[in-house]
Amino acid sequence: MKSGDWLFIIMRSLDRVRILRLEKRTLIILALGGVFLAGALAFFAHQYFTLLHERSNLINRVQQLTNQITLLEKSVQKAVLEKTSTKMTLPSLAIEDLKVSRRAKRGGFSVSFQLINQNPQKHPVTGTLAMVAQNETLRNPIYRVVPEMRLDNNIPLEPQKGKKFQVEKQKFIEAFFDGSSGVVFKTLTIFVYSQEGKLILEKSVAIPEG
Repeated sequence: MKSGDWLFIIMRSLDRVRILRLEKRTLIILALGGVFLAGALAFFAHQYFTLLHERSNLINRVQQLTNQITLLEKSVQKAVLEKTSTKMTLPSLAIEDLKVSRRAKRGGFSVSFQLINQNPQKHPVTGTLAMVAQNETLRNPIYRVVPEMRLDNNIPLEPQKGKKFQVEKQKFIEAFFDGSSGVVFKTLTIFVYSQEGKLILEKSVAIPEG
């Protein structure tokens, strides 16, 4: 027997002994082949499960993006509907024959105008209005609002405290600003609000000199 061979003796009961000789090189090749095969199987199994995991993550991410897009579309639709609804529900009014006059004897000035209902159906319109006199040419600008309420940079903050009105076709509005304090106003702004406090109309006019 060669020194490079391995001897396998297989014994079976009383049968004759069979001898199988394998060279070391053959066993080494077979062992290396087995190791390579096992490594290849492990590699492909790892790649397979990695792909499954990445696919699962991708599906989850796509689902999240789909949900976000759906929510965004709903938000946009809601905003558009609210804006459209607001435009459709706000009544249409106009200010005509606006007159501002200084009162030399009494001081101050008076303002008058017609509030016109422009809705095609001519349903009565109710709401409130406020008038703000101002002089922003001074170092410290001055404001006065009728009826009295809080202001923020010339903007009324409490429409519910304004002068209430109801207009079927048109309504005459008149107000007087006292000038006994010696304050001189330059501009008058009229704010008209719906019954819910939404701004319907805003109009400014210069106050004539005395």
